[in-house]
Amino acid sequence: MHLLSIYALSFASAVIVLFIWTIWRLIDRSTRTAIVLFIRKRLLYALVMRRLRTSSDISVLAGLNLLLFGAANVTACTLWVPNPAEIAKRCGTLFIINVIPLYLGGRTNYIADRIFRLQLNEYALLHRWIGRICVVQGLVHGFLNAATSRASIVETILLSLVVALGCLSFLHLRRYMYEVFLKTHLLFALALAVVLWFHVRRSSTRASVCLGVASAAWLLQHVIWLIRLIHQTPGSRSTPIDLGPGQYIYITLPRLSLHTLGLIQSHPYVIAWIDGQDIIILVERNKGFSNAIFALPTVTTHSAMVDGPYGRVQSLGQYDKVLLLASGIGVAAHLLHIRHLLEAHKDKSVRVRRVALTWFLETPEQERWADKFLERLRDIDSSNTYGRQIFVLKKCIPGAVEYQSQDLRYSITPTILDLSAEIDGEAGVEGGNTAVLVCGNPHFENAVRKGVRSSKRDIHLFMTGFRPEESEAGKAARGRYC
Repeated sequence: MHLLSIYALSFASAVIVLFIWTIWRLIDRSTRTAIVLFIRKRLLYALVMRRLRTSSDISVLAGLNLLLFGAANVTACTLWVPNPAEIAKRCGTLFIINVIPLYLGGRTNYIADRIFRLQLNEYALLHRWIGRICVVQGLVHGFLNAATSRASIVETILLSLVVALGCLSFLHLRRYMYEVFLKTHLLFALALAVVLWFHVRRSSTRASVCLGVASAAWLLQHVIWLIRLIHQTPGSRSTPIDLGPGQYIYITLPRLSLHTLGLIQSHPYVIAWIDGQDIIILVERNKGFSNAIFALPTVTTHSAMVDGPYGRVQSLGQYDKVLLLASGIGVAAHLLHIRHLLEAHKDKSVRVRRVALTWFLETPEQERWADKFLERLRDIDSSNTYGRQIFVLKKCIPGAVEYQSQDLRYSITPTILDLSAEIDGEAGVEGGNTAVLVCGNPHFENAVRKGVRSSKRDIHLFMTGFRPEESEAGKAARGRYC
């Protein structure tokens, strides 16, 4: 009966997909464009939940996918169930199956990034929600079995570990004890794998195979990580790394103070600039790891382990106009993009005719972070070969004097930044398609999303792979843009 049901559901799904594809082919091009625009603005760009610290944005489309995944698991656990023992058995089986991708790790890795092409926030979102579903299934399996039979020591330990991992997943605990969360989560996850082996080794061959696959995935991921780390860690010889705009690397500083356990801490930072053999990153001082970096003595050189690069190289060369929006430290994600577009424009290898950067500074002091890089970008675009400058820079600085340069491509404004007007204005400067790339704190990114969605123009919105968290300065500056 179950096999027939699975076949019927699969066959019906295939028929529905084929029907939708047939209807799509019959629709004229203008209607298709309108449908695609509606889907982008209502499903991709609209959010169900805006990210907070250590969490991810959930778009309408991502929310629907998560809802579908959760519904599929609930259906698989409860459909045509004769008794509670069957529910416990199914929950245990699905727990073992769902736990496989979790052991790829909670942070971006080679398999998730290069094979599955998942961005940092996408992978983190999947990891968290699959983990939550596993916790629920593990608890249902454990409590139902405990209600019908006496639990062994192994089963008690296993249930305790699942409860502990579930408690650690709460957002507020992760937010205020992030470094502690990383270390304890790793220890509990490894302990869970060990105890699971004792739990399933004699009871189920299928579960043993699934757990073996999970262990193999964890081992493979760490072997690849170790090989790349040894190959790319700076030493006596220079190590070539292929880098592109929008990518990020994980930095480990083994010599951080003992209580911060620097050797096992690895944090992502976007690549802001490449100067010969030097990789430059911009770090904003916050709590935790970044605060420990600023506490290091500046008179000596500190060794670091570099893992990466990760993230897609976002190609914006097929657009006529590119608007880059940044708040605070988010400008670091745009510098290489602008450099790449300007150099490619000189080589006539892209169609871009205008590149504009609007940088919202949360405090006046942030202007110093990227000034020398912005000056170099203006130098790259100093040629008069094309009869005009394509790089336009606008800074929004609190308390500054309004300023407009003579070449009309560099300005400072102290007024409230209207992001909707900024986006619509850039899109309407001249003909052609427009891409908007944004990197900033969650509140700023959400305002950009609203600006793109409210525009009547067909604007393509892109988010950078690495997105900064909101600092105290960012919270204080919320009222200066809309």
